[in-house]
Amino acid sequence: MKGSNRTAVCLLLTLWSGSTFAAEQNQCSTLKDERDSLASQAMVAEIDLGRKYREQICPGLARQAEQANANEGSSGIINYEALIDCRKKAEARLKKNNKLLYRNLLGFTFYTPKGASLARQADQKSTEMGNIRCP
Repeated sequence: MKGSNRTAVCLLLTLWSGSTFAAEQNQCSTLKDERDSLASQAMVAEIDLGRKYREQICPGLARQAEQANANEGSSGIINYEALIDCRKKAEARLKKNNKLLYRNLLGFTFYTPKGASLARQADQKSTEMGNIRCP
């Protein structure tokens, strides 16, 4: 191969590999965004379930904690020991009354059908990311 032909081939390979890299990075970014969105929606479903149990066990304290979260820096005094106790009781009751439907790749447990389904989809996106070696 003559020098100018070899240079042209090298240039074409460089351009092709650069565009392939850009396409892979775009695919990785899309998969990451999809995974993050699915995982976030899955967590919301589980948080809502936990909130329902806390509201059943200690409605006043749960409401007070929700208000404090909504009004960052609120001056309301919260009994954190009681809140921790409430949370532990709620989690124990949740586990007792609900079947574990899915444990995601990070080990988080899902008890709601919606949360489990979304978490599975998020894990699939993570697997796809691994298959194409996304950072």
